[in-house]
Amino acid sequence: MHTLKKLTENVGWLIVGTIFSNIISLSITIFLIRKLPVKDFGIYSLFFGSLSVFAMFSINGILISLTRFSPELIQKKYFTFHKSIIVKLFFISLFVTFLFVLIIFIYKETIGVLLNIPNFSTYYSLFIINIFIYFQFTVSQNILIPLFEQKFLSIINVIGIIVRGLLYWIFFSFLSINLIFIIEAIGMGISTIPSLLYAYKKISVLAINSDTQIPVKEKKKYRRRIYRFALLSTASEMGEGGFSQISDYYFVSAFLGPFAMGLYAFPYKIINSIFNWIPIGRINELMRPFFINKYYERNEDNSFLKEIFNFLVKVYILLYGTIIACIISYQKLINIYVFKSKYLETQLLLIIILLFVLLRAFTFSIYMIIELKEKIEHSLYAQFFAIFNVFAVIFVLKYTGWGLIGVAFATGLSNFLRNLYMYLVMKRNTKVKLLFKNFIDTISIITIVGLSMYGVSLINNLILQIILPLIVGFITFLILYKLIKPFSETEESILFNTINKLSPKLNIFFRVFGFSQS
Repeated sequence: MHTLKKLTENVGWLIVGTIFSNIISLSITIFLIRKLPVKDFGIYSLFFGSLSVFAMFSINGILISLTRFSPELIQKKYFTFHKSIIVKLFFISLFVTFLFVLIIFIYKETIGVLLNIPNFSTYYSLFIINIFIYFQFTVSQNILIPLFEQKFLSIINVIGIIVRGLLYWIFFSFLSINLIFIIEAIGMGISTIPSLLYAYKKISVLAINSDTQIPVKEKKKYRRRIYRFALLSTASEMGEGGFSQISDYYFVSAFLGPFAMGLYAFPYKIINSIFNWIPIGRINELMRPFFINKYYERNEDNSFLKEIFNFLVKVYILLYGTIIACIISYQKLINIYVFKSKYLETQLLLIIILLFVLLRAFTFSIYMIIELKEKIEHSLYAQFFAIFNVFAVIFVLKYTGWGLIGVAFATGLSNFLRNLYMYLVMKRNTKVKLLFKNFIDTISIITIVGLSMYGVSLINNLILQIILPLIVGFITFLILYKLIKPFSETEESILFNTINKLSPKLNIFFRVFGFSQS
């Protein structure tokens, strides 16, 4: 069921859906940043950024369990058991969401005072509907993605984003924080309700048509494994918020106020808006069940994990590094001509954050293997570094004059230490390790390309500032790739064939670089 053909077909739909939704989303983002005062943009960023933190403290453990075990149960055709587990986890997630929302509602007045946000109580009361809709949307996504239903998800997401865009256009003159909350809830609800209904229909049809019975002993074993995994993941996720910019928002707002929070949120909004055009996170969600399936096909061979780990790290370093080089080279132009220079003082902050964003090249590969080996308890132990981050951020804000730069560095450092710890855990339990030469080769390419692009972006001519960085970057990348050759012929062949199935037209770039097609 999890074939390369299905993977590439779904990646294709993912890219199509991403292009359409991001055209509208980017327009909305630019409009909101230009329209809202810095203070209001900070409040907006805190609330919608908090959705991911709320999920970490409530349902993310359940979502991780679905992602981990759905491909395995589907591969073994245990569809009836799969349905029963999904239904139980869904209602557990609904109950946990309600409980979490209620606790925050009780203490909303106190929280508003701590965060220095006037009218926090009113904002939160209205925002509750967004929390419920967002949580159930993510649940439906995690049910449908292992079933390779990206076509449906892409279509329904595009419909939701179009409705969202139309509502912003209609209510342009009356826009406020409260109205933004209502518009976002309607847009997400348009996608959420059909997704939930479609997900239930899909798993029900598979269960009805299934004649494979799971042995009683194996059923008990699976339940024990799934619930243990969900509990450990939930405990682990509770500390995950300490590694994100969202937790920083709370401290920045409490110590420096919503205006400073708006300045701190801006670089992250730019980064997310650009990275959304290349849906790496969603591609990862599709790749995870594919590699889990292949791992079991290879009789749980650790050498396969080593090959995949180093291959993915190289791919992601080159991909993330190229995007980061472009953002740094064009950040000043974007700030001046798109956002009216309101956030021009955040340029250095953006560069520091981007340097730590490169860590994402390792995170997915490491955690996929950790989850595959069901060593999730080590993710819980790694939350020590979240505690370190919280104290580091408080120290920076209270006892130093480093301000937002210091906050970004503290958060980035904690992420680095956490990834290093999880890498050592992975290496000890699987013997999978990073091939140092491969790492140096790919980092060298990206570093030289980035410096060359940034260097030519400093020219005092607007036309050249727009054109030269891309031209110089492409030529430098091409020369360095041919000299260093970071991928083996086998790896080049995998990349070429995968992209060829996705879109043959894109392979013109691979032919320019001389990729192996065998």
